[in-house]
Amino acid sequence: MFTLLRQESYQVVHHRSIQLFIPFIAIFQLAIAEYAHYQPQLLTPHDVFTNNDYGFIPILFLAIIIGSTYLTNERQNGTLRALLYRNYSRTQVLVSKWLTIFGLIVGLYGFSTLVSLTLKFSLFKHLTNRGSIWLTWALNMLSTGLTLLFLMSIVLLLGTLFTSSTPAIMTGIIGYFIVTIFNQLCFYLYAKVSWLKWNPLNMINLGDQIQTPRLQQLTGLDLPTLAIGYIIYLLFFLALANYSFHTRNV
Repeated sequence: MFTLLRQESYQVVHHRSIQLFIPFIAIFQLAIAEYAHYQPQLLTPHDVFTNNDYGFIPILFLAIIIGSTYLTNERQNGTLRALLYRNYSRTQVLVSKWLTIFGLIVGLYGFSTLVSLTLKFSLFKHLTNRGSIWLTWALNMLSTGLTLLFLMSIVLLLGTLFTSSTPAIMTGIIGYFIVTIFNQLCFYLYAKVSWLKWNPLNMINLGDQIQTPRLQQLTGLDLPTLAIGYIIYLLFFLALANYSFHTRNV
């Protein structure tokens, strides 16, 4: 298992697109920070910093692309079948890929954070260093990280359901926007139909509710309940992905 994980990590780290994506994140965040620096009336430096210079946006789309195609590409070029022939179980192959993808996303998120802090102390020195701004920044980081983690579990499930890369990517991206929009509409439904608040979309609000406790009036669930539901659904989607991978031809 360790050997397999090391091989997967080596492939990801040395993949050309990932090597290009790392400086792209820094350039993207720098562009956002520069815009806020010179156009503060349109995009305030406070909002830019507390949202980590919006570095999560490109990371989110990379996560969708990688998560939805991590198996389809290897099915198409035959390397997935070669791995299974080397006496690795399907679960071992799948878990090694999951850990590699999660590790990559966490690493990129950490890099994005370092870039944001660097930009804060270079471009936004005028921002107050009172505890409130750092608390808002930390809560935003936590909220975005939890949402990204939960969405990853859904995307990884999608990755086991497709045999072609293009529909997998399109489904992941379109599905994200649908989930984002529908989640807002669900708040109205929770007030009308109480049991709907137990659906997995509501669990995505865990991070936002940590940041904004009054959101409980809309979700209908307190933080401990949301956290438990969050973990249960996350494990459920991963278990479902494992089952899907075991029942499909490679």
